[in-house]
Amino acid sequence: MAEEEEDDSRERIPSTAAAEIITDDLLVEILSRVPYQSLCRSKCVSRRWRRVISHPNHRRLLPRYHLDTAIAGFFHLDSFTNVTGEGRRPLVDALLPFLPKCEYLNVVDSCNGLLLCRCWRLTDPRRFDYLVVNPATEHWVILPDSGWSDKMQNARLGFDPAASSSHFHVFEFVEDGAGDVYGNVDGEDYDNGHVKGVEIYSSITGEWSHKENGWGYDEIRILGESNSVFLDSVLHLITLEYVVAAVDVEGNTWRTIPMPQSLAEPFNGIAEGFIGLSRGSLYFVNTDHDEPYKVSVWVLEDYSSEQWIWKHTVSHLHLFRTKKLLFGMDYKVVSVHPERDIIFLVLPHSKILMSYELDSREAQFICGIGGSSEWLLYLPYVPFYSESLAGGL
Repeated sequence: MAEEEEDDSRERIPSTAAAEIITDDLLVEILSRVPYQSLCRSKCVSRRWRRVISHPNHRRLLPRYHLDTAIAGFFHLDSFTNVTGEGRRPLVDALLPFLPKCEYLNVVDSCNGLLLCRCWRLTDPRRFDYLVVNPATEHWVILPDSGWSDKMQNARLGFDPAASSSHFHVFEFVEDGAGDVYGNVDGEDYDNGHVKGVEIYSSITGEWSHKENGWGYDEIRILGESNSVFLDSVLHLITLEYVVAAVDVEGNTWRTIPMPQSLAEPFNGIAEGFIGLSRGSLYFVNTDHDEPYKVSVWVLEDYSSEQWIWKHTVSHLHLFRTKKLLFGMDYKVVSVHPERDIIFLVLPHSKILMSYELDSREAQFICGIGGSSEWLLYLPYVPFYSESLAGGL
């Protein structure tokens, strides 16, 4: 009997090896029957599984979120709106109660499943700490002080799990006239200041490094209530100078990308636009100052050319059944689909989240969206279930 058991053990294939024997088609067939959250966790099995699950030809066969958004929901102020097709139960608690207690917490940015937060200190409410948080695993790491913990600088998060599933970067832009934690400068309301340099935190080194402004001039002002795009280790931001400003994780490569020619001037100074990432290309969405009641979409297909290619235009009347709405005031673009030509918009005053598909020209209501009607960031969130991130995440 002992000899038979020994023979059986020699023939037994390790579970990890058995998983790799399964063909891609069979793996997709199996994964198509699991819940979405289990599918997300399956990406952590191996690089091959992550590749199979993320492949555009496979994703259409796998469990999807409502309207194929690939987005679980949106953070806005102290609320989280679930946009999945799996009921309205929140996927995460917007208050992030697993974090250490602090005087006040706010979510600053999101990037591929991680959040960048400010946590005001209980011991000194005039200062805060940066936290990078993974809500899916309830893991987090506190960053060392950058030297600006008493100033409200524009800060952004860079994380690309396809390049490295264990490391991230935080960019804190040093601006002239930056306000204190209450948003005031010498008793006056803080406005967007000119960028003088950037502090870059690397989870690889666990340290901040300072770089002087490399854009060639001091007139760059980051639009504080705008999103950013992290692509190929480069952070891209909307600016008040109507260019996309970009800087890499080393602070060595700085560039500006002009807006599409037809948007050389904004409409009444209202809309600076929205940038997003889809299928590896930068997307830009805005209204044309010559046609303020339409929304247009451009794509930077050749990144090195700086030439935006016009892709689509839709009227406000078709989108909203009314004409006179203003981009950036009455509605806001909050995301683009990572694999399809779909944009997502919020009408904050009526608290509506909707989608628009460019190919079919179909506008669709998704759900009501929480939070107040104040203009601030609506941050898209996609769960990331890896437990191997640096710094304890």
